[in-house]
Order: sequence, then structure tokens, then C-alpha cells
Amino acid sequence: MTGEPQDSDTDLVHRALAGEERAYGRLMTRHKDGLYRFARRYSGNSDDALEIVQLTFISAWQALARFDTGRAFDVWLRAIALNKCRDMARRRKVRRFMMALGQISERQADPPSPEAGPETRLLDRDELRRADAAISSLPDGLKAPLLLTALEGLTMAEAGAVLGMSAKAVENRLYRARKALAQTLQLPEDS
Repeated sequence: MTGEPQDSDTDLVHRALAGEERAYGRLMTRHKDGLYRFARRYSGNSDDALEIVQLTFISAWQALARFDTGRAFDVWLRAIALNKCRDMARRRKVRRFMMALGQISERQADPPSPEAGPETRLLDRDELRRADAAISSLPDGLKAPLLLTALEGLTMAEAGAVLGMSAKAVENRLYRARKALAQTLQLPEDS
């Protein structure tokens, strides 16, 4: 058990709770990339994704003593990240509402330049950007099951555990999400 890759998440959690800070650092290193991909796909923005990952690890550290070692650590982290994504989306809605009321200065309300960089002019990049935007625009009830299963590789049961619903409900929402994406991206709906 001296080799770092052989330590299970549960072992690292116990060691972190015992005061070994490096153990929590190893958990962060092990799970940061997957959390970033999830947050990036959910938010549609890399800066927001970085913030969500940071907030997720802070919240997980604060709640580590309450972690149920009978659950998978990565599923628990994704549940926290999903809540952070939803919180950020709510804050954005409030901010947009306030801007619509004119309570935020014109300087703060200026949107970023619509000019795309040269890398996004390539067809593949453009299609990827369109797909990311389409996924980001899905309603939360459809976006989360799609990201957790199709893109993050969780089973429907694991996604259901994160979302607090049955595997069948995840399956139903996944079907609806795929149908909505096909319509948005003007793809055939044969899946």
C-alpha cells in the first residue's frame, strides 16, 4: 500500500480526515480533470468550470467528515459540482435580470467581443463549439443526466444517485436530452 496509485479514494479520505493534507491533495489531483470536463460541459465556459472545480473541492473538504465511505467518492464529488453549477447558473440569471432592469452600469453589461479566434474557424472546432453551446442551453433537468451518463461515463444508476432519481428517470431524461440536441443541431433523431 506504499505506491500512490494503489491507494483507494476511501483510504485517502480516511488519511485526510486524520490530518494528512497530502492525502486530500492526491484526491484533488486524481479527480480534478474529470470534474473540470463535467463543469466545462455543464457551464459552457472554461473560466466558470475552473471556479466550479475550486468551489467543489473547497466544499468537499468542508464536508469530508460527512462523506459516506459506502458511496463512490467521484460520484459524491460530481453531486457537489452539479450543485455548484446550478448555483452559478442561478447567479447568472439574477445578474441578467438586474442588467435588464438597468441596475448594473453599462460598462459592466458590455458583452465580450463576438470575434472568434482563428482556431474556431476550423470546421471541427465550430462543430464542437455548436455542440457545447447546445448542451449548455439544455434545461438543467436534461443537461445533468446527459453529462453524467453520455459524457462522464456514469451508469444510469450512478447518475440517478447523484441526481436523486431512479435509473429509469435518468434514462427517460437522457432520451429527451438527445432528442432536444438533435433538434437544436438539426441532426437526424434515430438514436
